[in-house]
Amino acid sequence: MGYSSRKIDDEKKAALIEAAMEEIAANGIDGASYNRIIERSGLSKGVVYYYFENKESLYLTVLDEVERQFLSSVGKLKLPETREEFWTACRLYYEKAIRYGAENLELVKVVRNLIEPGTGMKASAELRENFRKVERWTANLLKRGQDLGAIRKDVPPDLLRGVLQGMGHTIDSWFFEHLEKDPGSVSVDKFLAFALDMFKRLLSPEGAGEAWQNQFSQG
Repeated sequence: MGYSSRKIDDEKKAALIEAAMEEIAANGIDGASYNRIIERSGLSKGVVYYYFENKESLYLTVLDEVERQFLSSVGKLKLPETREEFWTACRLYYEKAIRYGAENLELVKVVRNLIEPGTGMKASAELRENFRKVERWTANLLKRGQDLGAIRKDVPPDLLRGVLQGMGHTIDSWFFEHLEKDPGSVSVDKFLAFALDMFKRLLSPEGAGEAWQNQFSQG
């Protein structure tokens, strides 16, 4: 990533990241206090400011750590090679990701607090680049699905990607918000069945219609 933080020994880094996660999860990004994070970590201000120039630098390191933990447990989605594999691979990966989130709600809360609209982090150039990486990954996945005949082609790619990401954000946010408030109120299995059905209805070629094709083909 483009931000700068000096090399920090693993023990101090782990203490600081854990303290930052606890503070963000408890108070949100806007309510988080750099001084409380430092106090929670047990490190001196001088040490923390030596390694991290400001809160943004620390928060971006926290996001890196969350991503590392996620990929360590869930892994990366290997792009499918056939139409038959496409939806199966996407379903299994999404299920694994959601179940991981359901078992690690504090990590989910940290990420949501850092990237939700309205936070100061949204203006970060490094965070914007992270969003662009997600957009590129999503675009590549949709393109592979289209090439395999598993994803509709009647909608402009950027519109399809935007609708998918918007729907995914709304669905996932609803799920984790309700799970945080009352874990017994949401069935993970039923949620997954609903979400995957919605994604397939939106993206599959069966959802394509002649009216849409005509609409987008007009000059």
